[in-house]
Amino acid sequence: MSAFESEVIVRHIRFSNPETGWAVLDAAAADGTPIALVGPLIHLEERERAHVVGAWVTDSRYGRQVKVSQASPLPPADTDAEAVLAYLVRVKHVGAKRATRLIERYGPAATFEAIDADPHSAFAAAGIRGAALAEATRSWERLRVTRRLHLLLAPHGLAYLASRIRETYGDGAHRILSECPYELTSVFGVGFLIADRIARALGSAADGPERDRAAILHTLSEAERGGSTCMPVELLLGAARELLGDASELNEGDIDAFVRDGDLVREDGWIYRAATAELEAELAERVQELLAGAPGERLSDAGPPPENADGLTDEQMGGVANAFGHRLSLITGGPGTGKTASIRTIAILAAARQARVLLVAPTGRAAIRMHEASGMHATTVHSALGWIPGEGPTHDAHDPLRCDLLIVDETSMANLELLVTLLRAVGPKTNVVLVGDADQLAPVGAGKPFAELITADAVPSTRLTHIFRQAAGSMIVQGAHAIRRGEEPSFAATGDMRRDLFLIERADAATARDEIVSLVCERLPAHYGVDPIKDIQVFAPVYRGELGIDALNDALRDRLNPDGPRVRGGRLRIGDKLMMTGRNLHDLGLMNGTLLTLLDEVGGGEDAEDDAALLLAAEDQVFRLPPEQSERLRLAYACSVHRGQGIELPVAVIVAHPAAGAFFLRREMLYTAVTRAKLATVIVGSRDVVRRAARTPDTGRRHSRLAERLTRQPVASP
Repeated sequence: MSAFESEVIVRHIRFSNPETGWAVLDAAAADGTPIALVGPLIHLEERERAHVVGAWVTDSRYGRQVKVSQASPLPPADTDAEAVLAYLVRVKHVGAKRATRLIERYGPAATFEAIDADPHSAFAAAGIRGAALAEATRSWERLRVTRRLHLLLAPHGLAYLASRIRETYGDGAHRILSECPYELTSVFGVGFLIADRIARALGSAADGPERDRAAILHTLSEAERGGSTCMPVELLLGAARELLGDASELNEGDIDAFVRDGDLVREDGWIYRAATAELEAELAERVQELLAGAPGERLSDAGPPPENADGLTDEQMGGVANAFGHRLSLITGGPGTGKTASIRTIAILAAARQARVLLVAPTGRAAIRMHEASGMHATTVHSALGWIPGEGPTHDAHDPLRCDLLIVDETSMANLELLVTLLRAVGPKTNVVLVGDADQLAPVGAGKPFAELITADAVPSTRLTHIFRQAAGSMIVQGAHAIRRGEEPSFAATGDMRRDLFLIERADAATARDEIVSLVCERLPAHYGVDPIKDIQVFAPVYRGELGIDALNDALRDRLNPDGPRVRGGRLRIGDKLMMTGRNLHDLGLMNGTLLTLLDEVGGGEDAEDDAALLLAAEDQVFRLPPEQSERLRLAYACSVHRGQGIELPVAVIVAHPAAGAFFLRREMLYTAVTRAKLATVIVGSRDVVRRAARTPDTGRRHSRLAERLTRQPVASP
C-alpha cells in the first residue's frame, strides 16, 4: 500500500452508517482527479473540503480507493463563493437564497468573520425574523462547536462522533472533551477504550483515579445496557481491571472511595451507579405503597357480576377480581391465553361503575392493539404522561394521572426507568393492572421489572395457562409454548391445526439469503396477499455477515426499492422502510422502535429558505422529521428482535442459521420473534439452530435486587 495525503473536495456520498461512522465517498483531489474514499468519514458532507490521510488499496469489487485513517474538515476557501454557500446552508433557516444574500452583503472572504462577530445581526440582515432568528443563531454556534470537536477528534479517526458529543454536552462539548475526556463514556458509541485513547492523546495520566472511575462507571453502564441494575463487587472489579490493563491496581478500597464520593452505591456485596440504585429502591417503595393502599371507592366491590364475564376461565376471573380488589395486580401469560380478553373485561366493568379508565402501552402499535381489542381509547405511556422534550413528564406525584384504573399492556417491554416514571404519576386512589408476558425478551435498558415482580410473588398475580380453542389451532401458538418450555417447536401440521409456522432449511448462507429475499419479495406476498414492506418483518440475531441485518437490508432494499430517489447523501431512498432509533422524539410523537416509510424530502431546494425535512408515514400518521434528526433513521426491512419486540405484523421471517450468529439466538429471543406474527412465521436456516435456541435460556444473567427488596419487607395488602 502506498501512502496518501491530500486536500480533497467531497463530491458525492455513496454510503454512510451513522452507528459506526463508516462512509464511502466520491471526492476530487486539488487537480480534479476523482478519488474514492472509504473509512470513518460520516462527518464530511458533499461539497466540503477536507485534509485526508490514508493509504491506497485495491478492492476486488470496487477497484482502487483510499482507505482513510484521518479526515479533517477544512473551512471553505475565502474566495470560493460556492463552498461558502454550501457551508452556510447547513445553518438552520439559512437556505440557498439567504446564504446568497449573506455572501453578496459581506463578500466570500468576510462572510464567516461577519457572522462570528454578530450572528444575530447578520442573519437578520439576510431576512430571518422572530423565533427563526434565534434558532439560526444557535445553529451557527452549534456548527462552530462541532468544528472544534472535529479538530480534536479527527487526528484519532473519531470525527464521526462529533455530532453525538455535541448533542450530549451542548455548546461546552469541546471543553468537556479537552478537560474531562473520560466523561465521554456516557455518550452512546463512545466506550471506555475510545475515551481512553482520546484522554491519553490529550495527556491524561495512565493510572489516575479518573481513569479508574471511568472504567468502573463504564462497566456498570454496559451491564445496565445488558439489563442489570447492579453487579457483584468481584465481578465488577474483574471487568474493570480487564479494561484498564494488566498493570491495573484497582481494588475494593478504590470502589469504596468512589462510593464515599457519591458516584456509586454499595449494598452489601453489590455495587450500583447512584442513579440506578435510587430508581430500584424507589420502584420497590412505590410497589409497597400500592400494595398497602386500599382500592379506590369506585373499584372496591368484591368482583364483577358473573353475567358480565361470560366465557372467562377461572384464571381470568381471578385476574379480574385482583384488578378490583387490589391497588396493584399483575396478569401474565403466553400467546392465546386470554390476556386481551382480560383487559377488555376489566375495562368494561370499570367503566360500567363510572370509573375513569386509562389504557396505555410502551409502543404505539401495542396501544393500537389495545384500542382495537377493548373498543376504548389507548395511548402510549409517554403520551399519557404528557412528556415534554428536554423537560420530562408533566404528570408525576404532584400532578397524577386523572384516572381510577390504569391498565398497562406489554409491560414486559418496560425497563426500570420507564416503570418508575409511570408509577410516580399514579394517584392515591388509582388501581394499577400490569399485563404482559414474563417469558418474552427482556426490555432494552436496566432491569426486567415485570418479570421480577412476578418472581417476587409479593404482588397479587395471575398466570394464564389455558390456551383457548381458536388459538390452540395455531402452530405459531403451540410452537411458542413449546419454545417457552425449552422444547423444539413442531413444524408438522396435524389434524385441524392451522399451518402458520414453517421451517425452510438452507445450509449455504448465500442460498439462505436468496431464499429470504424471494420469500419476502415474491412468494409470501403472493400467497397471503400482503404488502412485502408494510406487512412482513425479517428478524436476525446479528448485524454483520452474509445473513446479518445489514446485508439483509441491502439485499431486500435492492429488490423492493431499487429506484427510490436518493436523499441524505444517498444513505436513504424515498420509499424505504425505516425504524426510528435512539431517544424518543416526544414533540413529534415518534418513539424508539417505530416503523416508518419514507414518503418524500421537502424543502431545501434551490430557492428554499429552510433545510430539507423528511416526510415519514407510520400507520395512519405522517411526520415531518427535521434534517438534524435523520441520523436516527435505520433501514428496517430486517431488524434485531430487541429493536422489533414491540412489532406485530401479519408475517415474520426469522433467521436461524449457523452463519447468522446462532450462538446469540436464545430461547427468549426465538420465543419473542415467533410471536410477532399474526398470520404466518417462517424460519429460515437450520433445525439444529432452532432446537439449540429453544433449549438454551439467556445465560447473560441480569443482576438485580428488586425481588429481594420486595420480599425482604413484605407488605400485607388490605
